[in-house]
Amino acid sequence: MRIRPISGGVEILAPAKLNLFLEVRGRRPDGYHEIETLMVTLDLCDRLTFEDDASGEIRLTCNEPALPVGDENLVVRAAKRLRAEAGGLRGARIVLEKAIPSEAGLGGGSSDAAATLAGLERLWGLSAGVEALDAIAGVIGADVAFFHHGPAAICRGRGEKVEPVSGSPTYHFVLVRPPFGLSTARVYQRVQLPAVPRVVDETLAGFASGDAEHLGRCLFNRLQPAAESLRPELARVRDALGNLAPQVCGALLCGSGSTYFGLCRDQTAALEVADHLESLGLGWIRVATCGSPAENAS
Repeated sequence: MRIRPISGGVEILAPAKLNLFLEVRGRRPDGYHEIETLMVTLDLCDRLTFEDDASGEIRLTCNEPALPVGDENLVVRAAKRLRAEAGGLRGARIVLEKAIPSEAGLGGGSSDAAATLAGLERLWGLSAGVEALDAIAGVIGADVAFFHHGPAAICRGRGEKVEPVSGSPTYHFVLVRPPFGLSTARVYQRVQLPAVPRVVDETLAGFASGDAEHLGRCLFNRLQPAAESLRPELARVRDALGNLAPQVCGALLCGSGSTYFGLCRDQTAALEVADHLESLGLGWIRVATCGSPAENAS
């Protein structure tokens, strides 16, 4: 997450995320699921700008007409929650430029909320600190706090318990988002809980190795069968990526979907794979990188 001052306000880039490992360990008494996941940020980002609003209102505008801009939007909820916790009456004009697709498993809404907390803390001069922002983030959404600790972390609980991972090797991905989204709640309703949950250790070791082939053998997502049972046409995307070995070292559904990612040997392979997939008409396709020093600078 990168913050910089601009004339009259603050600009922040809110990165997408990938889940390289996601296990669902059981259902919690509060109705949510207990998870363990290894997440990384990407150099695919939404852009948010923040300026003071003398009226005291929180006003959000967005370049995506279908996206709500009222209290149902996580950006507005995060802004109002931070203002309430700070005991202030200041307003803000927020402009959100979306590049991360919605209902895609890429965490765009959560990242935008995390960016809002960080951006308004800077704009309003609050000096709340990471712990205070994380507490608010945990109320806003399960994986919001992760984006304050990227570029890589293991998240547990509902996703709000974040353990940063030191070091961030560079990996190159092709993202494929079909022309439909998936409801996270519906996917979780279909998940088959394991008798013995997997642990993240093998995937973490693969990630730390910096070897795409090693990491590709360790990718795992418990939600993938549930998502594919809801939208069987997802298998076409999965198979298309699987057929592109050795350029693609491994493929996985990201989060609850509907985006699949292919982990590629290197950047050249990622570009070649993306060109091929474009010809198949599978949907929105992007090349993205994790571990980029420019993106992960704050």
